[in-house]
Amino acid sequence: MNILDRYLIKEYLKAFLIGFFFFSALVVVVRLLDKDIKKFEEGITYLTAVKIILYQAPRRIMEIVPVSGFVATFFVLGRMIRNNEFVAMKAGGMSVYRILTPILIVTLVICAFFALFYDRIASPAYHEANLLQKKIGPSYGRHLVFKSKGNRIFYSHRINLKKKEIRNLTIWESNEVGQLERTIYAKAATWTPTHWELTDGHIRQFKNEAEVSYETFDEKSIERYEDPARFIGSDKDPKAMTIKELKEQIAYKKEAGQISRIEQVKLHHKTAYPFAAVVVVLLGAPIAIRFGKAGFFAGLVIAFFLVFIYWALSFATLEGLSENGKLHPFLACWGANILYGIVGSILIWRTPK
Repeated sequence: MNILDRYLIKEYLKAFLIGFFFFSALVVVVRLLDKDIKKFEEGITYLTAVKIILYQAPRRIMEIVPVSGFVATFFVLGRMIRNNEFVAMKAGGMSVYRILTPILIVTLVICAFFALFYDRIASPAYHEANLLQKKIGPSYGRHLVFKSKGNRIFYSHRINLKKKEIRNLTIWESNEVGQLERTIYAKAATWTPTHWELTDGHIRQFKNEAEVSYETFDEKSIERYEDPARFIGSDKDPKAMTIKELKEQIAYKKEAGQISRIEQVKLHHKTAYPFAAVVVVLLGAPIAIRFGKAGFFAGLVIAFFLVFIYWALSFATLEGLSENGKLHPFLACWGANILYGIVGSILIWRTPK
């Protein structure tokens, strides 16, 4: 790494961090306090509302990483062009590709960091915000419907994982062609590693969709295939799941014969979106070289426009089509990155050397 590389990296990082902290504060103050707090129910206290805002902040901050990267690129390259530093570097034998290489490498490292931040911090924090808004704990759920292995469908009125108990549990069991064979109801249920322990309930048997028998029981034990934690996990917002949780949820749903399109889209989204800054910078660098003399605020306007188009294309269009089964999740989530990357590469290639 030579002196010019260190100089470019230093200036880029300084501009990126200034933009990042400025836009982060803007997002928290404007979007969260002004918009999200209006959605809170009357029963939520002011302290709880502040906690929700703070828990939502990491995920909101992810939205401004591409903007920060573009503005930093436009600002640094634009200033270098206005001060004739860019011309001096090219006169010294450095190509446009060589000048942009350290900026792109640093952006890639930043994106890798934010990919980890998105998965390990932002997603769990977003889940905590959801729990606070629903006024329930992470091990407690109400009115949950869950399709499991063995052609079983569960409805639990209340479940408490810490106490290992369920109130008002109903189980529907079907055959391979989907015909109802048995329903089991219990006022209370607990579980062991291998069985459900049911209390005070009844069993109805069906044949050809007609009831053939009815029996009551005080206590009964039936084999358990499913993890009760999955009942609550199935009700968890996929946007609040980590990559590991999404993979587990997808695998379980496939084994249980459930549709997992939304989880697959969110899984690819969590790997694709953190790297949006790379393709935005790839697109923004040649624009900065051509129009850098227009100044910082021109770069800011262009940045918001490009990132808005990215969000509209990726989230509103492609991911929406994928969740409806009309587009493969990988293409839906990586499509905008691929498109921006191709356009940016062409613009850099056509930039005067």
